[in-house]
Amino acid sequence: MKKLSLILFSFVFFFLKSSVTAEEFIHGKFRIIDGDTIVIKNKKIRLFGIDAPEMKQICTNEFKKNYNCGAKSKKALEKAISEELTKTKNLSVKYKKNYNVWCKTKGKDRYKRIIGICAVDQISLFHLDNTLNAWMVSSGNAVAYKRYSKTFLKHEDEAKINKRGIWQGEFERPEQWRRKSK
Repeated sequence: MKKLSLILFSFVFFFLKSSVTAEEFIHGKFRIIDGDTIVIKNKKIRLFGIDAPEMKQICTNEFKKNYNCGAKSKKALEKAISEELTKTKNLSVKYKKNYNVWCKTKGKDRYKRIIGICAVDQISLFHLDNTLNAWMVSSGNAVAYKRYSKTFLKHEDEAKINKRGIWQGEFERPEQWRRKSK
């Protein structure tokens, strides 16, 4: 009886542990919410390790003119996906919407959103520099979310040095902007 209990306990423990830590892949047609959030199969996925300007956030460009950097970040993510799909799949513009985005999950955040690393194909998920997360930061359309990860710091440094995106002018880090604006 003791042996059966031990086996049952081991099985339950292994099952629970593997279901919590196992990476899951989600892929399918996508909808973009903002510069760091997409929806695939009705699942909201927050891009891991990055923080994009909020949709109502205003930044200043290199000419000291205000612009909606949140909306620009969302458009940049849309452009990154569509250009990458066209390049990797050799597609014409009218067929781009039929293809999928792939995400590798890394758990959930405090708002129960899935946290993920995403790319336009499954292979790119295993090369961080080829992910949408990295592209958003290195293009200056998002920042590394240092509080949760240091993964994309080199991409942020690259954008800052080359004055890409929001680094061309002045901006408030999205996390600070949210604290002040909500």
